[in-house]
Amino acid sequence: MKSNFVYLAPVFVALIGGPVAYYLLLKVPWIRNTAWPNIFILLVAVCWALLQFKQGYSTWTAVALGLTLVVAAGFLYMRFGLSTLPEAHLKVAVGSEAPDFTLPDSEGKDFVLSGLRGKENVVMVFYRGVW
Repeated sequence: MKSNFVYLAPVFVALIGGPVAYYLLLKVPWIRNTAWPNIFILLVAVCWALLQFKQGYSTWTAVALGLTLVVAAGFLYMRFGLSTLPEAHLKVAVGSEAPDFTLPDSEGKDFVLSGLRGKENVVMVFYRGVW
């Protein structure tokens, strides 16, 4: 007879494979920039919990399935629902003059766009994060 806590193993796999692995491995680009490794681990955890539930219904299997689904849904919502960019309220037409702004550059100094006025061509590159 299995211990009742063994039924909760998929919940722990979902916790480790979803949010915990994502936040611990933020410095690893292929984990940070794509959610596929985390989604795969969450899918394994959900399938495992479903299989346990189908093999023999008990309160523990139902709780394990419910918690695994909550963890998976919560991670997916945090990863895709909360990480969207806000809608831009300022629209700039192609070929028109860009509005002035100030942002920190790669060395932390303030960069002011109007400081480049009079230059013939300007190419700006925006990158996300530090890698």
